[in-house]
Amino acid sequence: MNKTIIGYGSFFHKTDIDQIFETDHSFLGEHHLFYAGRYAMRFIFEAVLKERKIKTIWLPNYYCPFVKDWLESTFSQIAYYDIDPFDAESKVNFLEFETTDLVLVNNFWGLKSNTIPQGDRPIIIEDHSHGWLTDGCIESEADFCIASLRKTLPAPLGGIAWKPKKSNSTIAFPALQKNNNIDTVNSMTTSWDAMSLAMQLKDSCEREQDKNVFLSTYNQGENILRDIKEIIPLHNEHEKVIRNALFRDFNYFKSKNSAYVKTKISQNNNFKVLDAKNKVPFGLLLIFKDRESLIQLKQFLVSNDIYPAELWPQNNIKYTYQFLLNVHLDFRYDTQDLDHIADVINRYQPSVLKHEA
Repeated sequence: MNKTIIGYGSFFHKTDIDQIFETDHSFLGEHHLFYAGRYAMRFIFEAVLKERKIKTIWLPNYYCPFVKDWLESTFSQIAYYDIDPFDAESKVNFLEFETTDLVLVNNFWGLKSNTIPQGDRPIIIEDHSHGWLTDGCIESEADFCIASLRKTLPAPLGGIAWKPKKSNSTIAFPALQKNNNIDTVNSMTTSWDAMSLAMQLKDSCEREQDKNVFLSTYNQGENILRDIKEIIPLHNEHEKVIRNALFRDFNYFKSKNSAYVKTKISQNNNFKVLDAKNKVPFGLLLIFKDRESLIQLKQFLVSNDIYPAELWPQNNIKYTYQFLLNVHLDFRYDTQDLDHIADVINRYQPSVLKHEA
């Protein structure tokens, strides 16, 4: 990796991906690209609501709090259901919902494959934000699917909505309408430009003040994005950037790097490594029984230039493991980087061991 003062993890730096091969994408039916996954989700929800009378829109209780708030401010019929996000074999019981409901199911961490029932059932939409191009994504038989692409693609922003070719839904995939709100369009362009600049800045940070400029630029773009509720069609040049990365096989590196790191991580009673046989995990997935343990390890990683992501805070669930920390293991990292990540995790000693894993 081209390691700068920013260290390892999280937001992508500007990088050349032309050497990464494209993978098969024959599963993808009609689709649109967006600036973020939340707009893809809104687009599909509104398309369904135009054709069906929906009583309740169900989301998994364990979900991104920013997206929860964003959707609740847009749709009045949001409700939540429980599912274990850390058990790859846990299934959604669609019989619990009414046929007039819309149910969003999540391909948690790229490890889930949902069985879509036939006959009378609610409308089912799958979120593959942490599993773009994984088996669950490619083999989906849901009515519609969405994903936040910027979690996987080294692009400033990106989201996608599509109707899988295996979908049996009779609801048409609608055209994307032009948005004539010039102020909102300009704001989205400003967000994209800020994120694009942040990617360039992250690639060249050498001093602490460079890091501060990078973080300020990134936060500017993120804050603008969170304030925009309307769906803005992609600018042609922005769409080219996303499409250039859309089908490249980034999962090859995640699979290889995850398999390598797992052989290096020593057993630790403070957390458990989440995995599923023959699945491509989003990263190195460390799950915890209490958040204090997560915070301690996160702080230790950051002190060693490793920047993990908590996915997600502010969720209350009833299961034994309740918190997840993702350490990025994507195409940016070689074996030397992975050895460093494993070594830091193995050197971690919590101040108090809370639980036995």
